[in-house]
Amino acid sequence: MTTNVDYLTAKRTIDDRALDRRVWDRFVAALPDGDDPVRIVEIGTGVGSMIARLAAWESLPSSVSYRAVDLDPACVRAARERLPRWLEAAGYDVACRSGRLVATRADGNDVTQLDVTLETADGFALEDDADAVIAAAVLDLVGLESALRSVRGLLRDGGVLYAPITFDGTTAFGPAHPLDGRIERLYHRHMDEVRDQPGSSRAGRDLLETLPESGFDVVAAGGSDWLVRPRDGDYPDDEATVVAHVLETIEGALADYPPSVLAPDVHDRWLETRRRQLERGDLVFLAHHLDVLARA
Repeated sequence: MTTNVDYLTAKRTIDDRALDRRVWDRFVAALPDGDDPVRIVEIGTGVGSMIARLAAWESLPSSVSYRAVDLDPACVRAARERLPRWLEAAGYDVACRSGRLVATRADGNDVTQLDVTLETADGFALEDDADAVIAAAVLDLVGLESALRSVRGLLRDGGVLYAPITFDGTTAFGPAHPLDGRIERLYHRHMDEVRDQPGSSRAGRDLLETLPESGFDVVAAGGSDWLVRPRDGDYPDDEATVVAHVLETIEGALADYPPSVLAPDVHDRWLETRRRQLERGDLVFLAHHLDVLARA
């Protein structure tokens, strides 16, 4: 079974390909760049991939105070271990000071300083006065109205919410299997009606509708579909781990249905087929997401 840390680490390259660059560029342009440090809060930071991406893609203002928060202590520990190495690979000198990571990058006369704190906490229960809040692959797992109220309270007036990789209603595999439609419907219904955790299988479009009611103007939106496919019978990087994790998640969701809805041998047959295809390097996986940028 894949761990959450393994899954979050492996999906970085998939997210890199998927992110809508127009929305990304609008987000980067919305970050102020003056004498005061830009204040960024990330909710659900995982293993720190977004911080590393901002650094590697040279998308940070000259001075940044970055508060990275996640509920899972294992993810926060992994971020503390991985981020120094990732930031150094992006050309930063990294020092640890009183539990903070202070990273500096000089390019001629241009200097970028990034000050990162990593916390185990509920990002929707914080208080702050941020220039930007990042919630990547998070808003499909929460009640949107209450989450957006919390985000609005974290932002200064004029601050922005960047919510990329927000799931929006498609989980697909190839080659086609006769059970695909039924499995997908039940998996999405589990997100909407069965699981104890809030959230929605249509969170991306729900977000676009809910933002104006929650004190935000939508600035930009675009698709950010995941596509994982083998090349010559093998998957790039560690992306097979992501597909294995998705199959485990689907298996757990289907197990919550009584046999009258879905007989165990039926979903077992589908899962066995998909896992054999993954092992052989034959399986293609697609998931549809939206990237959204909004201003408070």
